[in-house]
Amino acid sequence: MEFKILSPSFFKRKNTGLIARQLLGKILWTNIRGKLTGGIIVETEAYLGVEDRACHAYGGLKSKRNEALYMEGGTAYVHICYGIHTMFNISTGVKGVPHGVLIRGIKPVYGTEIMEKRRGTKIHLAVGPGNLTKALGIKMRHNKTRLNSLKNHGPEIFITYGGFRVCYENIIITPRVGIGYAGEWAKKPLRFMLKT
Repeated sequence: MEFKILSPSFFKRKNTGLIARQLLGKILWTNIRGKLTGGIIVETEAYLGVEDRACHAYGGLKSKRNEALYMEGGTAYVHICYGIHTMFNISTGVKGVPHGVLIRGIKPVYGTEIMEKRRGTKIHLAVGPGNLTKALGIKMRHNKTRLNSLKNHGPEIFITYGGFRVCYENIIITPRVGIGYAGEWAKKPLRFMLKT
């Protein structure tokens, strides 16, 4: 199977909102212990660094947990939410600027039976950030993985072009969810969904 992987420059751009929107329709793949699974990215959220009250780097916070967010664009930032859910994000922009995109949902297109076995269900198989990481087998050990080079990441996680064009009119843009604490930032239109 041939893969046209997104170039490093895709993630290194300054406009994280645009990156989050343009990730819709791309395919997120994992190849873990020889089990290949993948799905079309259908939902993302952008997080805009030190000014964004919903971002883990708000106010310039730096910790062991969010180190990957400060790394070069195209680095996996994997963390645990509420002590339960594993979340998969991708850093964007240049090193030292903690912007990133949370992948919130995929539409499975390859290895669906493997995903079902990992999840133990067919319901909402990869809808929601915690569900998709379980379905794809993404774990904390994947934190800081580089996503734009097959040679550098194993390959265990990578993103490719989906083979079709996503038109702007097929994208729903809304405020992000679950961040009521973020004040005005909770209202900003930084959540992107592909109409299905």
